[in-house]
Amino acid sequence: MPHEKPDAMELPPGIAIAWGLDLPSTRGAKAELSPARIVEAAIRLADAEGLAAVSMARVAKDLGFTSMSLYRHLRSKEELLVLMVDAAFGEPDFAASPAAVSDEPGWRTGTRRWAKAIEQRYRKHPWILDYPVTGPPASPHELLWLEQLLRALAPTSLTASEKLNSALMLANLVRSSTRMELDVADNDSPAAFESYVGLLFKLLDPDKHREVLGLFSDPGLAVMEDAGDELSFALERHLDGMEALMVRRESIDRQD
Repeated sequence: MPHEKPDAMELPPGIAIAWGLDLPSTRGAKAELSPARIVEAAIRLADAEGLAAVSMARVAKDLGFTSMSLYRHLRSKEELLVLMVDAAFGEPDFAASPAAVSDEPGWRTGTRRWAKAIEQRYRKHPWILDYPVTGPPASPHELLWLEQLLRALAPTSLTASEKLNSALMLANLVRSSTRMELDVADNDSPAAFESYVGLLFKLLDPDKHREVLGLFSDPGLAVMEDAGDELSFALERHLDGMEALMVRRESIDRQD
C-alpha cells in the first residue's frame, strides 16, 4: 500500500521543496534560474567565504539577477539554507555494511566508514558546522545518511532505542570533533604545542596544578598531529562502549 504524501504545510521551511512536494510559483521568473542553480551558487559562496556571507541579495548578485528573482523560486533565506545543507551532504558514497575484516565485527567497520565519510563532508563544506541543528534529520540526503548508519548497526543486538540513540550520539561526536579540530587548526602544530606547554610551566603553581603539570611532563605524552586523529580516537572509544553494551546485553539474554 503506497504511503500518503504529507501536506507541504506540515513540513518545516525548505523541507517540502527538498522532497519536491512544494515549489513557489515561478510565473514570470527567468527560465534560466531555478532552485538548484540558486543552491549551487550559494554553496560556492559559502565554501569561499563562509555561511555568514550568504544572503539572498549576495547570491542574486553573483548570479546576475535581482533579489526578487530569487524569491520567485525560494520564499526565504531559511529555505535556501535547508536546501544548501541537504545538497552539500549529498548521497552517501560508501558501503554501510561491509563484510567483517579479520576478527572485527562488520558493524564496527561500517560505522567507522560512515563517521569518516561524514567527516569528509564537513571538511569539504565546513560552513555546514555553522548551521544550527534544530531537530532530527528531515531532508532527503540527511535521511539517506541515517539509513546507511542504521544499516551498519542492523546486525547488532542493540534495541531500536539504543540504535537511534547511538546514531544521534555518533552524529554529534563527528560534528563536535571535526568542528573543534577545524577551529584550532591554525594553532595545532608541534611548535604551537611546545609553546603552550612552556607557557603552562611559567604560569601554573606546582601544588595547585600538580596533575596538569605532571601530565605535560610525561615523556610518553603524544600529540595528535594528523587531520582526523582526534575524531579517530574519540570514535574508537565510542565504538568500544557500544560493543561493551552489546556483550552485556547478550550475556543477560543467555542467562534468561
